[in-house]
Formats: sequence, C-alpha cells, structure tokens
Amino acid sequence: MESATQQIRRYRFGAFEIDLVEGELRRQGLRVKVNEKPFQVLALLLERAGHLVTREDLRQRLWAADTYVDFDANLNTALSTLRHALGDASDNPVFIETVPRQGYRFIAPVTAIEESASAPEADLENPSQDQVPERMHDAAVENERRLSRLLPAVILLIILGCVSVWLAYSRWARRPPTSIDAHKLTILVTPFENLSGDPSQEYLSDGLTDEMITRLGQTSPSHLSVIARSTAMQYKHTQKTLEQIAQEHHLDYVLEGSLRRQGDRIRITAQLFKAGEQASLWTEAYERDASDLLVIQRDVADRIAHSLSLEVLPTATGSGRAANPPHSEAYDDYLKGLFELNKRTQEDLRRSIVYFQEATAKDPNFAPAYAMLAVSYNVADGWTYLPPGTAYPNARAAAEKALALDNTLADAHSAYAEILHEYDWDWAGAEREYRRAVELNPSFATGHKLYAEYLTHAARFTEALDEIRKAQQLDPASLVMNAFVCFVYYHAREYDNAIRECNKVLELDPNFVPARYWRGATFVLGGHYEQALADFQKAAELSENATYFQTWMAFTYALEGKKAQAREILKHLRQYADRTYVSPYGLAAIYVGLGDREQALSLLQKGCQERSADLVFLATAPEFDALRGEPRFQKMVDSIDFPISAISYTASSSRQK
Repeated sequence: MESATQQIRRYRFGAFEIDLVEGELRRQGLRVKVNEKPFQVLALLLERAGHLVTREDLRQRLWAADTYVDFDANLNTALSTLRHALGDASDNPVFIETVPRQGYRFIAPVTAIEESASAPEADLENPSQDQVPERMHDAAVENERRLSRLLPAVILLIILGCVSVWLAYSRWARRPPTSIDAHKLTILVTPFENLSGDPSQEYLSDGLTDEMITRLGQTSPSHLSVIARSTAMQYKHTQKTLEQIAQEHHLDYVLEGSLRRQGDRIRITAQLFKAGEQASLWTEAYERDASDLLVIQRDVADRIAHSLSLEVLPTATGSGRAANPPHSEAYDDYLKGLFELNKRTQEDLRRSIVYFQEATAKDPNFAPAYAMLAVSYNVADGWTYLPPGTAYPNARAAAEKALALDNTLADAHSAYAEILHEYDWDWAGAEREYRRAVELNPSFATGHKLYAEYLTHAARFTEALDEIRKAQQLDPASLVMNAFVCFVYYHAREYDNAIRECNKVLELDPNFVPARYWRGATFVLGGHYEQALADFQKAAELSENATYFQTWMAFTYALEGKKAQAREILKHLRQYADRTYVSPYGLAAIYVGLGDREQALSLLQKGCQERSADLVFLATAPEFDALRGEPRFQKMVDSIDFPISAISYTASSSRQK
C-alpha cells in the first residue's frame, strides 16, 4: 500500500477561500459565482503566489487545447471577470498585479491548506471472487458492532433533539410580539471593510455603512426592513460567515462590501447575498472619484431594490439620482461628523458639530449635513452639554434648512420633531413629525425610539412599548433600544418590569450607563437606596462624573435621610453651574428629597423659563409625585401644554398622593 501524501485542496487569501476540489470560490463562507476559466486562472496564480505567471504559461496550461479561440481576448475577459469577483482593479491592485508585456503576479498573502490523501490498496479495488463473501461477512459483523456502540448515542441525540425543539418552541411562544410586518424582507449591511491600510480612514468605511443603511431604509419602505447601525456594527472585523450572521437575525439578505481610498480615488466593492443560497445575487465594483460616493451609494441601493423586485417585491422602486451631488470635501466632512456623533462623548459631539458646520459651509445645498447638524445639537442638549437656549435654536435652523432642501429626509423630520416636542412643547406638531419620519423610513430604529420617548411623556405607555419593540426588532443588538423598555416601565410605575428589563441589558454589558441610570431610578422609588447609589456611582464613574448622575445620587441620599451627603453634592453642583450648564430639573429633585418644596418649585419654574428639555418628564416623572398637589406645580404642567392623556395621568397620580 502506498504511503499517505499531502496535496493542496484549498487556498485562503483576504476574505476569500478557493476549494480546488469542489471548484468553488467563497467570500466569508458564501459562494462567489465565477466561470471555469477565471477560476482556473485564479488557481494557477495562487499556486505560484508571489511569482510571475507569464501569459505564455497561462496559454500553455489553460488554453493549449482550445485551438480556435482568440487567446488574448479570452484571457483579458477571464482576468476582468476575476477582478470583478474579487473587487480588485488593475491600476491599483490588492490581489492580482499586472506586469506589463509579461504576465501577472498574485501579490496578497496566501495560506495553502494541505490535506492527507492515501492511495487505495490494489486488492481493495479489485478483490478476488473468493474474498467477497468473507469480506461481506466481516463487514456485516463490524456494522453490528458499530450499531450496538452507537445506539445509546443515537437515542440520546433523539431525546436531546426533542428537548431542543420544545425549548425553541417555548422561547418562541414567550417572545414579545414583533411589531414589524412579518411579510417584509429583512436585510443587514455588514460594516464596509477598510482596505486602505490606514486607520484614519475608518470614518469613511463606517460612514459609508451608515449611509447605506439609511439609503436602503428609504428605498422600499413598504417591503424591506433594514437592520440598524448598532446591530450591524457588532460585525466589524468579525470572523463569522455571512450565513452565520443571517441565521443569528433571521435575515433574508446580507449586503457586504469593502472600500479602499488612495488620494482622491476610491474603489468600492459591494455584494448582495441571499440567505440560504450560499451565493451572491450580484457583485459590483466601482472605481470613482471621492466626490462620487453619494452617487455610488444610490446606485447600490437601486441595484438591491431592482434585484429584490425581480424576486419578491412587487412595488420596489429605485432611490433616485442626486441631481447635484455634494462637494467632495463637504461629503468627507459629513462622514467625519457621523463618525464623531456616533461616539456620543462630549468632545466627540462637539467635533461632530464642527464637521457638519464645515460641510454645510462648503456646500450650502447639502441637506443631509444640515439634518445631522440638527441631530448633534439635540443630543448636546439631551446630555446637558449645551444649554437649551443655545442648542435648540441652532438645531431648529439646521432642521428647517434641511427640510427646505429635501423634505424626504427622515433624520430631518425626527430632529425637527424633537425641537417641537422638547423646546416648543408643540405636542401635536411633534407627533406629526415623528410619524412622518418613520413613514419615510420604517427601518429608522432611532426614529421609533424617539417616538416611543414622546409617547412615554404623553403617558401613552402601551403605544410607547409597541414603538420601542419596533426599534428593538430593527436593532436587536442595541443596548439603548433594549434598555429603553426599562424607561417606559419606570414612568408607567411598573417597577418590577423596569428592573427586569434593565437587568437583561446589564447582564450583557455591566458598564452600560443608561441601564445603570434607569435601574437606579427604579431602585430609588422602590426604597432600595443602597442598590440605587451603587448604580448611580457606577454611572457617574463611567460618564466622567456627569452632573445628571450626581443629582440622582444627592436625591437618593436625601430620601435615605443622609441629608449632609445630599447637601454636599448640591453645593458642588451649584458651584459647577457657575461654569457650565446644570439643569434646574435635577437640582429641583434634590430639594424634593430634602423636603424643601419651595426651592424645588422655584427651580422647576426656572427650568420652564429656560425651556429645559427635562420638563417634558413632569407629567409622568415619579420623582415629583410629592409636588402634584401643589397649585404651582399644576400650573407648570398646564404651561407645558401636555396632551390630554398626560393631564389625565397627572390628575390620577395626584389623587393617589
């Protein structure tokens, strides 16, 4: 019998793997369609990776038998097809380098995977007739032995299988009802891979991912649900295959791509995969100027809409063309602004405002930049980084400009809704804008979350839960979306449910600040002061001692009877307010805990005059239940012009006191 030998079966390079035996090229586990000749060219180049493969070598190895073909034309076609499948380009190669007038060289790192292959024994291939019955008997005996050994394992597997099915069904039966149309197709955009070799270009690939998610959400809103950014970004640099990603979120489609920038030239490759088919529906490569990024995004979105319309979407339409693409430098600043905004720290938020301002200065007709500038100002007020008198007027100017330029932008409508809701106290106008935002882009997870916040302030808790469930479905990995359920339950005074929901989030990430805050607030109202202080102290530590959490620590100390500690924090906050903005709302809560109603009411009155965003909590906030019988408090609630649902809730809470 011959000894075992080693033979190359597969090669790996970048995100690709080629199986020489099966004749398949795969990217992240999913098959990429290539014809026979391009596949053979790739196999030969990989076999000699790093070395020159001449055109004559290719002709002799792959085309020698094809006497009547035009070799040059066929080779050029094969190489063009191959580069297209790999997302490569001849003038700026990542994988296949052209050596002028000589041939080609595979330049990327390659891993060869060897597998053992043993030559079969001759007597097993051609057994004599007298050997057959004996071997059949031996085989039968051996099979019986194997079966006897395997039978217990088989029975155990069957039992475990039944248990697994039962558990899966139980989880399914207990799951919260989805609010997303079950007939919609679901797609996830994996983070575009930065192939530039320059970490400073991450803003470009991340920004392109954000923009593709938004663009797809608006492409076919009636039939397509697009998984949101927070969930998509967890797959950045992942080792999971696209099929695994699709299974984790029950996806119908996955879009993945890469980006490489050199100077003012950008090469983008995008591939659309259908889950379960192990192959891409299409692959497209773009080699353009940086100024064409927005056009490329719309082209990719159109191609996806067209592909899906051919299969299942009866009314899918393209996203349209940009009549006036933004200035290239303006768009670059816009993507940098998105990158900084998503970090959510105070300094990053300030940088995002600067970038969006620069984008609008370079291109005064660039509507998305105005929309995101409005979003940044709204976030700055929500985190008390800027006073409302500064943040909201700037946000309004930006949002109104965005809508004047393009009234189909969901982000602009949502940002404008926040201004109407939190600063103007125009509840009817705000709801109209929130609803318009999610109508324009039903996959806008943040839009659903903001609308849920509005509904909570309006004491429409059942509707708020429905809306936040939509956001959860669109962004299942988002800790914010999952923790926000706690926020709704807290204001509905369903404290056990609130703590349960926050515990779920903190099991995933013990350092997630919003969950610490909302659970701490729930603990306070339940009289669990020690647990509350632990949550607030951790939240303050993780947020560089943000004043918001210091006020809640002082409120907790005051309710616990540790008034000296409460007053010490209050003194510090009063001094801090001389240098930066501190919301009167939080300070008022401390005075409620200290039993000083007069000071609490005066601070709330100051908040009303400043149009503090926190005042929209007044109708439902449990921390101010002690003031609900006060005429001045009721007058403030009336001045905020809460909808009838909140007024009824406030009256009910007051009667219970």
